Amino acid sequence: MKLSNYPHLVQKGILAEMETSNLFLMSFVSKNMKKLIKSSQIKRFKSISRIVYYYDITPKGMVYISVKPIFHCTGRWTRVAKANEFILKMVECKEDAENDHFVLNIAGKLINFKICKKGYEDYCPVASFLPINKVSVIESIHNCLLNFFGDSIEYYWVAEDDKLFIPRLKNLSVCLRIRIGNLDKVWSTLPSSLVLKQIIGWMDNPFKPESNFYQTESISLNLNSKRLLEVLSYFQGRQAILTCSYSFEIRGLTEFVNRWKSGEAFQKLEYLEVLTSFGTDYEFRQTQILNAIGVKQIDERKTPPSHTVPRICGWRYFRPKTDPISSHTYVVRETDNRVASISIQQTTILFGVWNETEEEFLALVK
Repeated sequence: MKLSNYPHLVQKGILAEMETSNLFLMSFVSKNMKKLIKSSQIKRFKSISRIVYYYDITPKGMVYISVKPIFHCTGRWTRVAKANEFILKMVECKEDAENDHFVLNIAGKLINFKICKKGYEDYCPVASFLPINKVSVIESIHNCLLNFFGDSIEYYWVAEDDKLFIPRLKNLSVCLRIRIGNLDKVWSTLPSSLVLKQIIGWMDNPFKPESNFYQTESISLNLNSKRLLEVLSYFQGRQAILTCSYSFEIRGLTEFVNRWKSGEAFQKLEYLEVLTSFGTDYEFRQTQILNAIGVKQIDERKTPPSHTVPRICGWRYFRPKTDPISSHTYVVRETDNRVASISIQQTTILFGVWNETEEEFLALVK
């Protein structure tokens, strides 16, 4: 079947029914075919929120697209669109290609491919290469994806534990997941200039206040009480979920909030969640904290607005937004009159920063 024999509208309809991985392969047929795919699938490509590389985490390195979620408007996060779609696999081989491979010119480099015909990635193209060519092949594939999908899409490289091969690629953000060992041990192996998009794991030993660790945009960490206070003191990113098995000093939280209120620190912060324990004197400690940070109150008879922001790397749990904060207590930043909602429960402290000034925030109260 020659696609060019059909009217343009029919061509577009055929391409729209094809998997993205097949469109990617078809783009190598000719320059005109690539141009047709890109021009006819503009809306489809705009629905892609990110492209994710899981190179060392799965048995075979996977590259997939993550589609922007579509939800019913009932207020419940009900997914009605396909979340992820595999584009290709990347596999290191010890020997040259077998007979069932074909060769494609990927951004100036000849790479062996075959089609996977089993598993949940049916008919997904597989790029194979010798270990010595790993860096150059991945760079070529990335440049080809950039050219095909564009640079307005987010590109993520997910690294895990001791498998810390992290290529230096254009427009690439890095997410680090630590399942075994301590964050400080893994961090010592990373380039000092590297700033990560997200870190998930455990932290035992302290970092210097000037460490790039504190510039990570999103962190989700298990900490002891001392490390928790340090992160609250030096964090410069946007979102943090901090878990501490033990109760920590009230002073740490009050200092954090008061520094935010003064405009001295945490200028980029959007969302903070601290999971801890206040013990049996929860209500007493809650009152202590609220008094110490000088909160303002919304009339209990009224309904406060609900704070939520898009999660950084939120595709992992299909929870695209942070947990909502609907609280009658809030604080105001002195430098720009911005508001942060604060909620203190028995095991959780939530702190959400609004883009609105106090006047605009109060206008949202019902």
